Amino acid sequence: MRAVRTSPAVPVARGKKPEKVSIAHRLRRCDLLLFLSALALGGIGVLAIYAAEADYRQLYAVNQATGLVVGFVGAVVLALLDYRWLGRHLRFVYGLTIVMLLAVLVAGFAVNGSQSWIVVGPVEVQPSEFAKPLSIVVLAGYVAQNSFAHNMTFLKALGILSVPVLLVLAQPDLGTAMVFGAIFVAVVFVGGARWYQIGGLFAAACVGVYLAIELKVLEDYQIARLTSFLDPQSLPEVSYQVENSKMAIGSGGLMGKGLRSSGTLGDLGYLPEDRTDFIFSNLAEKVGFVGSLLVLILFFLLVWRMLHAASISRDRLGVLIAVGVATMLTFHALINVGMAMGMMPVTGLPLPFVSYGRSNLLVSMMSVGLVQSIVIQARLKSEGNPKPERAAWAGRPTSPSRGGF
Repeated sequence: MRAVRTSPAVPVARGKKPEKVSIAHRLRRCDLLLFLSALALGGIGVLAIYAAEADYRQLYAVNQATGLVVGFVGAVVLALLDYRWLGRHLRFVYGLTIVMLLAVLVAGFAVNGSQSWIVVGPVEVQPSEFAKPLSIVVLAGYVAQNSFAHNMTFLKALGILSVPVLLVLAQPDLGTAMVFGAIFVAVVFVGGARWYQIGGLFAAACVGVYLAIELKVLEDYQIARLTSFLDPQSLPEVSYQVENSKMAIGSGGLMGKGLRSSGTLGDLGYLPEDRTDFIFSNLAEKVGFVGSLLVLILFFLLVWRMLHAASISRDRLGVLIAVGVATMLTFHALINVGMAMGMMPVTGLPLPFVSYGRSNLLVSMMSVGLVQSIVIQARLKSEGNPKPERAAWAGRPTSPSRGGF
């Protein structure tokens, strides 16, 4: 398979002021299925949290529903804006990302061994969640403006993303760092990186992991969590939660025990982190195979519409942002569901839209809004220029903007 290339945006004729487009007209150009699938997953998340928590179910469910509403409003606002504005202010976006991650190291507090949270007014925020879509924008903007025919482009792109990754690892949050890695590989591959460049990155990553283990950079518990799924019986104290997770999924059967059922493994306290890391296991026990399959289908629809947005985008920046966001959500879902089934390492990554946590929910919903902006701008441009351009996946880099790197 050849690395795909994206095309430059069609230059706007100078001297002409773009016509103002009403908010209603913009909203009519959005991808309705993309919004509906995200809202459906968010609604399922609220129900799953209400069903999972026995003592404070109403409080947690209301908090999650509030996050869903705020996230949807933010998504609509982002959808109405032109995503290319972000491409013109990459340095500001990058600086904001670094400042947030530095702030949590200075003034943050630890949860489950990771200093990943910071208090902002009355709420607790996880800056690393917001750093992911911001880093996607910065990386996409740089790749859109440069060609991987020069090896220095690949190294600079790697350097751009390495700074937030190192700050996240300093918390330490290995799971989020893995998400950044998946985003980088997807964006540079779609942006036209050569096979030997990506192969060299994987080789360097393998050497880095080996050295991290030998030099005790990674803690023993981190290594155990990453490797326990390969041989669960060798580390029973680490794989205990995974074994209970698999039992919960299996006991749900075809139709589940019902959302209002009692006496489930989660209710009895045998399923740790049943509203966050292992929300899928708790949900599967209550709604069974059919309900779990519905959740996976909704994720498939969501990612499919994001990749469709990439396919209709009229510029490289839109293509790469859509691919980056789709990769971020796909990686989260694959790791979380695979972790619950004992097929992936236990990394603590939440299930987007479903796991409890307003930071992740806000980021997931607003990322959908960012992709909606790409869809809306592409469709508005098609109205003004119905003649199809050269394929948006095969072209040259765009010229650097004022705020570019």
